[in-house]
Amino acid sequence: MRTILPLEKYKEPQRRTSYYQQVLQRVEHLPGVVAAGYSTSIPLAWKGGTSGFYPEGLKAPIQGMAYDANHREVSVNYLKAMNIPLRQGRYFESSDNAQSLPVAIINETMARQYWPGENALGRRFKVGDPDEPGKQWKEIVGIVADIRQMGIDEPVKAEMYIPYEQITDWPGYVPRDLAIRTTGDTSNLAGAVRQIIREVDPDQPVSNVATMAEVLGTEAAQRRMGMIMLVGFAALALLLASLGIYGVLAYFVTQHTNEIGVRQALGASPRNILFLVLKKGMGLTLVGVVIGVGASFALTRLMSSLLFGVTAADPLTFATVPLVLVGVALLACYIPARRATKVDPLVALRYE
Repeated sequence: MRTILPLEKYKEPQRRTSYYQQVLQRVEHLPGVVAAGYSTSIPLAWKGGTSGFYPEGLKAPIQGMAYDANHREVSVNYLKAMNIPLRQGRYFESSDNAQSLPVAIINETMARQYWPGENALGRRFKVGDPDEPGKQWKEIVGIVADIRQMGIDEPVKAEMYIPYEQITDWPGYVPRDLAIRTTGDTSNLAGAVRQIIREVDPDQPVSNVATMAEVLGTEAAQRRMGMIMLVGFAALALLLASLGIYGVLAYFVTQHTNEIGVRQALGASPRNILFLVLKKGMGLTLVGVVIGVGASFALTRLMSSLLFGVTAADPLTFATVPLVLVGVALLACYIPARRATKVDPLVALRYE
């Protein structure tokens, strides 16, 4: 949920810190709460918030590299609340406050991008202009896993997390989103958290109450609608194709009723008749599947913007879909083929 602190009321860092601490201490004692933390934004909720930085020991910037990273001010347990895995070092601790040395946690992309082939743990950097008075070096005390902050299909960017208590010069850029990880019913929890916020500050508004599943659902809504329509059209196309195959084979059996009677009179078994009709239908089907697979391999690149976690030429998809098509076609062929085996030879021989 979102609690945007009024700038005039919470201009002093001490007052902001008092508000966050009171809310978090009470929320973390609620039944079922595993962890709770504040951040300037949860993932996918804000696509901005980057800051330039200057790594210590940088003699000359690497050509073409922008020293810029997503910047999030967070409380001590925010990373735990979001279940972001720790790769190296440590999470923030309560001792990381305004009186301690400035620290930061970065993601794997930032470590890999700006300290390639090195261990970024223990390195230092300054946020903003390194020559600006009052700017302090921030030591990297932890490296966490990458998360998709900017969008589910956007590349992961370099990202830094800073303890909000150590930021005193940006009063307008403060934590606003409260993230809570719980094992209980989130609907009941929301009411309890609202009550806690009212107790801490009766005038503080609360908005954007949602689960992360709902946030993800909103982010993917447009793509989901497009895929639902495509799946619907694909199902309709499959139905029409199976009806078409059935119609062609049924007409084939009708046209060749006389021939089927002759074959049966000459000793053809029901199995031979069944194989004859299936061979005709499945031969056409296999030719169509080969042509369709080749065409879809070329055209799926047009759908790449609708895909997430799956490549346009996903091997599993290109192996499964033809099998489904062949199975449906086999069923459509089997019904008229089975009927052909039931033809009475005497009736078939007199059939015009």
